[in-house]
Amino acid sequence: MPDKPHRRIPAGLLIFLLLVFGSCATRSVPPTPHGVVAFIPPEEDTLLSRYAPAFVVEEPEKRYNLVGTPTAEAGEDGKEEIRVDPWRATVYTETRRFDTDGGTWTNLVYRVHFQETPGGLLPYYLGKGKNVGLIVVVTLDRNGQPVLYTTVHTCGCYLAFVPTTFLADAARPHGWPKDRQTVHSENLPAVIDIKGSPDAYRLMVLLRDATHRVRNMWVEPKHALVNYRRIPTEVAPLAALETLPVKTGETTSFYETSGPRNGYVKGSHKSRERLLMSWWAFDWRVGEDKKLGTSRLDGILFYTSLKPWAREKSDMRDFPTFLRYWGWNL
Repeated sequence: MPDKPHRRIPAGLLIFLLLVFGSCATRSVPPTPHGVVAFIPPEEDTLLSRYAPAFVVEEPEKRYNLVGTPTAEAGEDGKEEIRVDPWRATVYTETRRFDTDGGTWTNLVYRVHFQETPGGLLPYYLGKGKNVGLIVVVTLDRNGQPVLYTTVHTCGCYLAFVPTTFLADAARPHGWPKDRQTVHSENLPAVIDIKGSPDAYRLMVLLRDATHRVRNMWVEPKHALVNYRRIPTEVAPLAALETLPVKTGETTSFYETSGPRNGYVKGSHKSRERLLMSWWAFDWRVGEDKKLGTSRLDGILFYTSLKPWAREKSDMRDFPTFLRYWGWNL
């Protein structure tokens, strides 16, 4: 039987796809730690400190790849200017609890921000914009063991789940792979195997150059962290983002507090996503970074699915409903 002819992809479409995605789903392995830059929060005797992830960045010589600290200043015209200082790293944290039919769970929330996702044409980054961020949620069971890692950009984009071996197979979505998974063109572990006490390990999150996409995740024995080039990293409550100090002695919020952008990160405008996606996603502000509220009554809709009919069910503020929508049975 003759082979079926391959369908030809128009050259223009091929070029467009290469520009937009700019990377392929190649298998990613943890980098050799010696000399690798990692933002590692200090070790303290708290639950949030014990399970805080370390952020490993590609090409740290580029300022926009560095975990930064949101700051507020007065611009040349006297108007408020919110930016992310790349020379000072802060991880913003919070503990949240939720209940499901399977019991009571604890979410440890870790939020970081970067100066920007750069523009340019080659490569073409769809998410070009300022003050972009990433959230890592570590879900603990009633025994305090990490069962699920959830990562998402602060726009609600590029959602990824990685369970651990502490989570029963029955709690995973039907057909969940056992080795690797492809998530938005990135190759991630399908399961992280934690042997022995989880306290002996640190979750490592490798971030891709420029886009800050999660490229890989693994756990590293804490005694091996000395092999990384450790960048001093502060820790602050998530609520501190709503009280950024200004020189006048007053404070201001990292998020807009009124008007049509209420709840969105100040200075976060995604012109490319608006042009190419808003008309079919039915969201004029698609891709803009925002606050992750504690409930449906706090902040704005933090949807994680582009399907207009799935906005409410994929809202991360309601974590039990969010998990059920994505097939998890905790």
